[in-house]
Amino acid sequence: MKKCRMFIAIMAAAVAISAIVLPMQAEAVVKGPFKDISKNSPYYEIIHEMRDRHIISGYENGEFRPNEVITRKHAAALVNRATKLPATKHFVPFKDVSTKNAFFNDVKKLQQAGIFEPDSKGNFYPNKPINRAEMAKVLTIAYDLKVKVELDFMDVPKDHPANKYIRALYSNGITTGDFGFYNPDKPITRAHYAVFLHRLLHMDDPIDPAAPAQRILGQFAGISAQELERNSGTMANTMLRMLAQKVTSHPSDYLITDVLENGWAEVNSYSAGHASGQMAKENILYLKRFAPKGSELEGILNKWLDGDFSQVKDDYFELRRIGDPEYGNCDICEDHSSIHIRTQRAEEHFVNTIYGEEGLQRHRLQWYKAG
Repeated sequence: MKKCRMFIAIMAAAVAISAIVLPMQAEAVVKGPFKDISKNSPYYEIIHEMRDRHIISGYENGEFRPNEVITRKHAAALVNRATKLPATKHFVPFKDVSTKNAFFNDVKKLQQAGIFEPDSKGNFYPNKPINRAEMAKVLTIAYDLKVKVELDFMDVPKDHPANKYIRALYSNGITTGDFGFYNPDKPITRAHYAVFLHRLLHMDDPIDPAAPAQRILGQFAGISAQELERNSGTMANTMLRMLAQKVTSHPSDYLITDVLENGWAEVNSYSAGHASGQMAKENILYLKRFAPKGSELEGILNKWLDGDFSQVKDDYFELRRIGDPEYGNCDICEDHSSIHIRTQRAEEHFVNTIYGEEGLQRHRLQWYKAG
């Protein structure tokens, strides 16, 4: 007999699947693919689209070398090709980037945009790998990203020099992190840089009504479409995390940021990069694509899509049962009295804290009746 897992662990823990969530669409025809990018790679179409848009390029031997790190000069070139940078500062030449350097103009553009500055010796270090923290600054300034949610990765505290840039990437869905970690000092690879740029270029794309339902950008991080389709347990646990917006093991009016007696708050389980998704119609429709027809999972999703949340406590226990075959085999099991439905105030506070003002506006537009 085992004890039931803590409610918050079930509602907040990420599913240990490393693949990026990708739409399950008809495979695009890629002409002249790179020799070292497999069709099974989650980056296959992204990398080739970026190549075809002349933002990235490969090597003469037909390779892309996805795991090769990006240097500072190459990062400058990629961004300068992808967007028009504003000149906000007077140009200050770098001692180690001469006018004869093939990347001189790219580096100059980023320096004038306030992204790169000479160090104390006046150098740029063009051949040095750019790390993920530096990359966050480059992309945040280049694309004028605003911080929408003040959640931090566990390895990027508030006093980290790149904190605001990394927050901006996360809250705009450009990065999802690695199960709560960002790895700011780790060099960025060619594949990951291509993915970040791709997300930036597409983050304001209009929704195609004829396209398969898509999740909200940056949500359900780390849960592959293939795993959702083939594993009902993964689907149930994903739905449970979304249901955390509605139910809690704390009092109904408990706010997610309220500090408990032990100094802990529920928000501590929702560091940036978390795998949860907002209870939003986009996400419900996305999950419906993978729910077996006629299943209990589909039935719950249909209720939610219709705005019927009258049975969310029952839904919670049903999803627990589907998501954990051993649920109920415990010394002290949960019952209906241990789970509470969040008040409107508590739910709005939850949504605003985790998904920002944009998420709160979405919530009100989708679930509140006019008048």
